[in-house]
Amino acid sequence: MLRGKILFFSMLLAVVVSSSFAQQFRPEFSVDFVGVKDINSITGSRVDIYVQIPFTSLNFIATSNGFTADYQTTLSAIEIDDGLQYRNLVQTKYWESKIITDTYIETQGKDLFQLNTQSIELASGSYVFEMQISDNNSNQVLIGEFHVTVRDFSAPVSISDITLLESYDAESFSIVPLVDQRLTTADGGIQIFYETYSDVERELTIVREVLRIQKDAGVPELNGMLDTVVRRGVSASVEVREEELSILPAGRGQQVVRLSADDLKVGTYLVRVSLVDPVDGILDMAEKSFSTLWGGLDAHLEDIDNAISQLAYIAKDKDLKFIRDAQSTLERLDRFREFWVKRDPTPNTVRNERMEEYYYRVDSANRHYGAQQAGWKTDRGYIYVTYGEPDHIQRNNHSFDYEPHEVWVYERLGRQFIFVDKTGFGDFDLLLPAWDERTRLY
Repeated sequence: MLRGKILFFSMLLAVVVSSSFAQQFRPEFSVDFVGVKDINSITGSRVDIYVQIPFTSLNFIATSNGFTADYQTTLSAIEIDDGLQYRNLVQTKYWESKIITDTYIETQGKDLFQLNTQSIELASGSYVFEMQISDNNSNQVLIGEFHVTVRDFSAPVSISDITLLESYDAESFSIVPLVDQRLTTADGGIQIFYETYSDVERELTIVREVLRIQKDAGVPELNGMLDTVVRRGVSASVEVREEELSILPAGRGQQVVRLSADDLKVGTYLVRVSLVDPVDGILDMAEKSFSTLWGGLDAHLEDIDNAISQLAYIAKDKDLKFIRDAQSTLERLDRFREFWVKRDPTPNTVRNERMEEYYYRVDSANRHYGAQQAGWKTDRGYIYVTYGEPDHIQRNNHSFDYEPHEVWVYERLGRQFIFVDKTGFGDFDLLLPAWDERTRLY
């Protein structure tokens, strides 16, 4: 805990090198909005805006200093009512940015980004932020629209929005935000930054939680506020919970915390921080949605022949034959890549989410269901790779009445699959074919 110490951080026009699988939340640029209390503003609050744009989204021209990209960002904050109808334009802000590289190769770096930050003073309420990034060299315009809720910080005790961190340097008190809100499963925990505000010094319990959103539910809207998610019928389970008795300083306090969330599965999550009084209960709460991605794709694809064989559940026989009939290893690789390029749901991004998800399932099946053969080749592996993680698993051990068996329930698909271990050695066979109508729940 940081008591009575102000944490300063510098992020203006910083160039960030990102990991292979945590690059872009949106196809052309990523953005994050963080609401904080600002006693120096008329509104009492402001929104810090972090924009991360990849070099490959911009046009560089040769200059005497190297290769230069110039672009202008325009942000319009439009107030909306409870019915999500536009009311009026509150504020528009412009700023110019420039990137200079020494070589042309740098301009094509798929893992290079520029990060810049701005702030806008806004009263609490709901807004639509319309953002345009205009490339001055090509006249291309990138457009994004975002729903932002500015929380009220006027209570005696409150907490800012949460910032997910890419990195934190304790010696220089500098942070780099994780703008795209995507972590890889190999990151080893979650680092967050937030501020607390209190009229007097007081002792409270700080509860920090990580909640997993129901599988295939998508990223929550409205800044991931869980009460909204629950009202829409989407469930969440607590994966991590930490409590700390803390002394909140009078005025502003700042904390950087690493949550020990090392074993999160691929999916969508919320990180939640609550300020809890022993008598009055929760005084304020902040939440942030994020997603986790698999960090093992490169290693998995090192054995390309095995990766091609594992296409059996998604590729047609003629597709597999076409790939395998290539005259050289290089041509086989090209055909393999082309197979996945055609199935890329976001072709303008570095990542291919469908390929990532598929081989993550294969890898998980190998780790959990392998016995006499590779896990992906087993019946359980087949169902897992094809349909993903079940919503529920009912495990039943051996008894006099029945053999060990598992029932995998996919409520979202309206199906269930029953696996029976007839040998007693962990080789579970599918009782009914996956396509059988008797697997339907309703």
